[in-house]
Amino acid sequence: MLYVIVIILSSFFIMSLIVAWGQYLKQKLLANNLNLLEKDKNNYESIIEQANDALFVIDIANGSILQCNPSAADMLGYSKAELLTRTLFDIQPAELLNESSARVADVWEKKGLIFTDIPFVTATGDTLPVECSAKVAPFAGRPAIVIYARDIRERLKMENEIKEQSKIIEEKNKDITDSILYAKRIQGSVLQNKDGILNLFTDAFIFFHPRDIVSGDFYWFDRVIANQSGGNPTELLCVAAADCTGHGVPGAFMSIIGSNLLTQTSTHPKVNSPADALNFINAEIKKILNNKASEHEPSLRDGMDVALIAIEKQTKRLHFAGANNPVFIVRNGELTELKADKFPITASTEQQNTSFTDKSFDLQTRDCVYLFTDGYADQFGGDKGKKFMYKRMKELFISIGSLSMKEQHKQIETAFQAWKGHLEQVDDVLVIGIKID
Repeated sequence: MLYVIVIILSSFFIMSLIVAWGQYLKQKLLANNLNLLEKDKNNYESIIEQANDALFVIDIANGSILQCNPSAADMLGYSKAELLTRTLFDIQPAELLNESSARVADVWEKKGLIFTDIPFVTATGDTLPVECSAKVAPFAGRPAIVIYARDIRERLKMENEIKEQSKIIEEKNKDITDSILYAKRIQGSVLQNKDGILNLFTDAFIFFHPRDIVSGDFYWFDRVIANQSGGNPTELLCVAAADCTGHGVPGAFMSIIGSNLLTQTSTHPKVNSPADALNFINAEIKKILNNKASEHEPSLRDGMDVALIAIEKQTKRLHFAGANNPVFIVRNGELTELKADKFPITASTEQQNTSFTDKSFDLQTRDCVYLFTDGYADQFGGDKGKKFMYKRMKELFISIGSLSMKEQHKQIETAFQAWKGHLEQVDDVLVIGIKID
C-alpha cells in the first residue's frame, strides 16, 4: 500500500514539474515576443519620428488627429501636443470643409488615395500646398486614416517656372514658324508651279517633298530659243533638278539664288549649252556669296548639286551637264545613265579651275527621262532601316517605265512612303520624270 502511495505522489510531483516547466517556457516565449513587439514598435516610432514627410493618424469617425510626428508639427508650426488636440478639418481651409469630408469618405471607400487639391493651414493662418498620400490602417484597435503629407511649394514653384519657360519657348517657336511659313511663300513665288512643266511636255511630273517647311532642293524649267550660227533657231526645253547645301531656311536661301541664276542663263549670250550654264552659275555664286568676305571671315563654301538637261524639241536630242547629279533614261525596260561631273557648284574660292562638260543622247518616242536629287536614294527605311540606294531607284524606274507619268508619280510617292515607314525624312526629296512624245 505504501508503495502505491509513493508511486502516486511521485507521478503527481513529476506532472506538476512538467506543467510548471511548460508555464515557465510559455511565459518566457511570451516575454520574448513582447520584447520583440516593443522593439519593433520602438523602431517603427523612430522611423516615423525621423521621417521628413509629415504623418497624421486621423480618426475615421470625427477627423481627430490621433497621432502625428515632429515633421507634421514643424510643417504647420504647432507643437506635437497642440496638434493632437485638433482635427483634420482644423488644419484645412474652412471653405473646403465639404471637399475635406468627401475626401475622407473617398479614402475609406477606395482604401487609399493621393491628392494635392486640398492645402493645409499653418498655425499662423498661411495656406500651405501639400501632396497627401492617404490610406486606411488600424490604430489602437480601430480603423483610422494615415496621411503622409509633403510640402510642395518648391515643386509648384519649379512647375510654374517651367510653364513660363514653355510659354516663352512656344511663343518664340510660333514666331520662328510664322517667319519660316512666310519664307515658304517667298520661295514659292520664286519656284514655278509644278504643273507648269506640262506646258513644255505633254506627259511629265515633279515629285517634290521638302523635309522641312522650306526646301534646299528646287526644280527649274524653261523654254529657250537658241540661235545657232549658220542655222535656224532651235527650240530647247530645259529642265533642272538642284540640291543646295543644307535644308530648311539656309537651303531655301541658296535655292532662290540658284533658281535666279538658272533663269539668267536662259538669255545670257555666252551660255549655249548646259555645261556653259553650270560654269556660269559656278562663277557667279562665288561672286555673290564672297563679295564682302574679309580676312577675318572665312569664305563661304555653300553650293549645289545640279542635273541640267536641254532637249531639242525637233530632233529629240538631249544635252546634259551635271554637278554630281546624273540623269537616268529608261527605254524598253533598259536604263541608261548619263554620268555627272564629280564636283559641285560651290562658292568656295579654293576649288580648282574645273569646267563642266556636256553629254548628248538621242531620245526616242516613249523614252522616260528622270532627274533627281539624292534625298530619295538616301532615305532610311525598309525592314532593316537602311538607305533606299540608287540601285533600288533604277529598278523602280525600270518597273514603272511603261506607265503614264501621272501613274508613275503615284508609284514613286507610294514607294517612298512605304520605304520610309515610321522613320523621319532625312533630306529634301525631288524627282522629275518626263516621257518623250
